[in-house]
Amino acid sequence: MNETSEDIGRLQALLTASIEKAGSYLRHSFEMPRCSLSATQLANYLQGVKNVALATTTAKGEPRVAPICAIFYCGYFYLPTGNNAARVKHVRRNPVVSLTYYEESAFAIIVHGHVSELALDQAPAENLEEILYEGTGYHVCDWEDGLYLRVNADTFYTFAQHPERYPD
Repeated sequence: MNETSEDIGRLQALLTASIEKAGSYLRHSFEMPRCSLSATQLANYLQGVKNVALATTTAKGEPRVAPICAIFYCGYFYLPTGNNAARVKHVRRNPVVSLTYYEESAFAIIVHGHVSELALDQAPAENLEEILYEGTGYHVCDWEDGLYLRVNADTFYTFAQHPERYPD
């Protein structure tokens, strides 16, 4: 696990606040808080590279969703991508995004927030590059125009059908 106690505390506060402001339908369907994960459970589970769906909007306000790999590091999702990707153009105009990760009907994460760019010479890009290489066999720094997008979550919802199966 790459998260410090400070990272876990910040993430737990966000998870708790997100449950409190969830609408009644989401609260019911995600069985909150009984089926919600703690920050420690989440950080333990999200090791390595995961595939997520990232939603952005075009200049016309049209939604776009596309798969992308993600690294959960120090309580944030980081997305390796290229400077010329459509998603990067979208978030430069409007940094608001949504991210979803799910496994059939037994596990789900929904994150709403905004992104910031992380150049490859900024911390923690070196650590992200190691994790990415272990999971995929490539480095973003090998791409002529590579960078990372960091998702700064405003809300962070989790659902685990069997939360006891996710160790603290």
